Amino acid sequence: MIAQDDDMTDSQKRMEKFSSVKKHEVSLDVIAGIAGLGFNPRYEYVLGRYSGIGVDLNIGIADDDSEADYRETFSITPYYRQYFFSKEDYGAKGFYGEGFAKFFTFDSSGTDLFFSSGLPVASFTEVAIGVGIGWKWVSGSGFFIDLNLGIGRNLGIADDQNIYNLPEVTGRGGLNFGWRF
Repeated sequence: MIAQDDDMTDSQKRMEKFSSVKKHEVSLDVIAGIAGLGFNPRYEYVLGRYSGIGVDLNIGIADDDSEADYRETFSITPYYRQYFFSKEDYGAKGFYGEGFAKFFTFDSSGTDLFFSSGLPVASFTEVAIGVGIGWKWVSGSGFFIDLNLGIGRNLGIADDQNIYNLPEVTGRGGLNFGWRF
């Protein structure tokens, strides 16, 4: 009898080679770009079949005359992702949960939903810690789509006197199109 050294199929061999070589991902959030909210590139490094680390950058491009009470001007968000329920031959795709720390600056107009407080527009810096969920689809060529949503708790360093009634939570999310290489 002739025994085979390898029990993997051709498809499994191809996917193993794919995952051992392609560990870097770059993408761009198309929702933020289309809505005119910001330029939002992202980088992720695939640690293995079930995890990855990355950083998300947001440069706000919203108009100063916008009606928004709070306008994010800049943020940098490092994150760690854990992928679940992946039955594929290579990982870092499918459903995931993530933990993140968001360092961001924003402008407050001094208004809320019903009235203006008469306060001038002010800029603030804040830090938030949060969690998120998402789903990533990856093609065999390396193209991917990543849909995510998260929420974080602001640590309260922005407005010590609380005269601006700043939000206690911050959001995170988007629809990213990118490439794994």
